[in-house]
Amino acid sequence: MAQMRKYYWPLWVGLVCAVVANNAYAMTAPEADKVIQHGLPEQSDALAKTTQALFQEFVKTKNVTSLIFYSYGMLRQANHFSAVNDFIHASEYAKTGFFYLDEAVDSHEENPRIRYLRVRIDAYLPAVIGRCVVTLDDTDRLLKEKNLFDNDIVEHIEYMRYRALVNCNHPQQAELLMEKIKTQTSVAAKYLNPNFHTEPEWDMNEVSQVVIPLLKGE
Repeated sequence: MAQMRKYYWPLWVGLVCAVVANNAYAMTAPEADKVIQHGLPEQSDALAKTTQALFQEFVKTKNVTSLIFYSYGMLRQANHFSAVNDFIHASEYAKTGFFYLDEAVDSHEENPRIRYLRVRIDAYLPAVIGRCVVTLDDTDRLLKEKNLFDNDIVEHIEYMRYRALVNCNHPQQAELLMEKIKTQTSVAAKYLNPNFHTEPEWDMNEVSQVVIPLLKGE
């Protein structure tokens, strides 16, 4: 089943892109569009190239989606440097990534989609980085505006909040939230991976409700 999901994912994204093709959103932020369709590269040189292209795209277009994925690329590069014990570069790249990620949200304070993207990045980072506090605040704000999203997005927000509660060492609150999550079979199927640190693929609800509107400048 996992192989089937991986095989059909580009097709699903392509279908959504076709639906809104008349808006030509992909032409305004093609590098960000590539990240949604294919993810960030795993190989370090390709990752660095893509990350730089995302920043150049943001400078040119001012599309905040490009800035957020640039931030994510910087954080992924920080992880690469950390893995080879180059902690100086790891720290520099992580600081830059978090600075621009937070800048994107702070400069669009009232846009819940941008806040959702920060949660989507922070929630799956290692606990030692300490971003669980930011995630708890972001998910609290998003759940207060949950009428803006459909149930699938709200359920994912709840699961990311659960992860933050675990990482921030709030076991009782985490357990209570998990009991609620377990009653939602769609969440159990999609997010309750036995590997706690596995980041799920972007699903169609995230693409259509969060990413595409941002790529279109909404």
